[in-house]
Amino acid sequence: MKQVLINQVKQYFDVRELVCKHVYDKFKDNSWMFLDEKLLETLLIIRTNIDRPITVNNWSFGGPYSQRGVRCNICQLVKDKTIKGQLYMSAHRQGLAVDFDVKGMTAQEVREWISNNIILFPHNIRLERGVNWVHLDVFDIGNKLTYFNG
Repeated sequence: MKQVLINQVKQYFDVRELVCKHVYDKFKDNSWMFLDEKLLETLLIIRTNIDRPITVNNWSFGGPYSQRGVRCNICQLVKDKTIKGQLYMSAHRQGLAVDFDVKGMTAQEVREWISNNIILFPHNIRLERGVNWVHLDVFDIGNKLTYFNG
């Protein structure tokens, strides 16, 4: 099942867009193993139904984003929290989250689209409020759609 899903997602995303550079450099195309099926399915539903390009990471194309998908222990954001002695249990560390932008839509418009189309999604979704990008994760806290403040 996961390989079929990966093949579908590959129509829209290269794995480098979904994992940090550290993970890709070590695992190359095997980096797909770190992405949860629920997240991949959710991302695919958004991409195919909105029918607009989505940007998660763009480091492999010379862009600035490298920590918006899977984050490893040596990613700066994670490293900084560790150095400060702060617990960091983000869904990004577990392959359950992405931060992204949709071309031609604001983050709020995307969040509203997800909310208005929640019936399309087979998994529970969490969305972060108050940021100018979309944070989406598939942590299952029992609600079909949950908003949280970062």
